[in-house]
Amino acid sequence: MAKPFRLYVCSDIHASERTWRKFLNAMRTNIYKVDAAVVAGDLTGKALIPVVKDDADGGSWTATLLGQHRRARTEDELEVLERSIADVGYYAVRVSSEQLSAMDGDPDLVRRLFREAITTRIQDWMTLAAERLTDSHVPVYLMPGNDDDFEIDPILAGSTYCQNVNEQVIQLTPWHQLVSMGWSSPTPWSTPRELPEEEFLDRLSGLMGGVRDPRRTIMMTHVPPYDSGLDTAPLLSPDLRPTVSAGDLLRGPVGSTGVRRAIESFRPVLGVHGHIHESAGERRVGDTVCLNAGSESSMGILRGFIVDLSEGGVERTLRVEG
Repeated sequence: MAKPFRLYVCSDIHASERTWRKFLNAMRTNIYKVDAAVVAGDLTGKALIPVVKDDADGGSWTATLLGQHRRARTEDELEVLERSIADVGYYAVRVSSEQLSAMDGDPDLVRRLFREAITTRIQDWMTLAAERLTDSHVPVYLMPGNDDDFEIDPILAGSTYCQNVNEQVIQLTPWHQLVSMGWSSPTPWSTPRELPEEEFLDRLSGLMGGVRDPRRTIMMTHVPPYDSGLDTAPLLSPDLRPTVSAGDLLRGPVGSTGVRRAIESFRPVLGVHGHIHESAGERRVGDTVCLNAGSESSMGILRGFIVDLSEGGVERTLRVEG
């Protein structure tokens, strides 16, 4: 009997330096004894943090991180401060007080600095992956998610180790092909990679049309299937505030109907998802085992699933974190 193929699954690292390094270390040492790893989207972060030089205080640097005022008086302290910013998934940018004032009045400048920070970190991550994983023999298949700007795509394409599998079909295990779709259905925030549900379904169905056997596929979509239990999140009012009734936060399904219809139609052996950080777990949609590893990347926690796959399907799953 053939040895099962062991897959490591995670998602939504969101620029957290600590979480990405944990992922690389886990793959380098291969602590889980996996044959491959997949990252189901959302590699980049959401905030730029100015680190402001204070000439009045001997040239120290200040920043506000998670509501706390931080000051660095030496180069070592500055390095620690910037690493703290990176570890929670934000981007530090060193500025003078004059440059900070210019940012306040120039949204285009802020966007440019933000894009530069995003692309720099992704390039650093791809370089680090090549350095750390060359001898590990654990291939890494990843894709952007809805929050990821298109400017990272050329960097992912140029990686010498990680492979961007967005909107591709590849052979993953001896028995299964991987079909990947990093876009999401519409969100309230109009993120870079969103599609209307019908267009999303058409594109995903087109990819599935290129596989040998739909039942022997792994479908990796950043957004989870609608009303699967992997897509439960706070319901928002029209002004994007959480809704409350009788003192309780209202929650409900926010996943993709297109993904659900595709899973019900094609019946892949495994669905791999992310997007909704607080809905980690394992559910079934028809015959398909669906996973959302969830995310606590802002806390430096790497959450994932180990999946053993054989010719007969999913043999076992195990949720892991560290």
